Amino acid sequence: MKIYWTSVEFDIVDPSIYENCVGGFVYLFLKARDVREAIPKIEAAIEEEGLKIIQIEFVAQYDEIPWDSEEEQLQYDGLAKQAETGEAVVWDEIFAYESRDE
Repeated sequence: MKIYWTSVEFDIVDPSIYENCVGGFVYLFLKARDVREAIPKIEAAIEEEGLKIIQIEFVAQYDEIPWDSEEEQLQYDGLAKQAETGEAVVWDEIFAYESRDE
């Protein structure tokens, strides 16, 4: 099993639950054999949170990715390690927005 990460842009199905935000994006980390196994896990995790996928921006193996700062490196390496120790999809902080630029 490998650790994958993804960036997902989403709509919020019920904005009242998310302080009237309408959408956002999030990084997710998960364990899967390959991308084909990762995608349904990503879709299920997003749906369980009451979100609707607009776009899965990428799904890539997480392996020695250099981040801009030591703080980011520790944060994302830590999320990848959490994903490695369990079967659940590990969420980074959700970045939500109140309106969608058309």
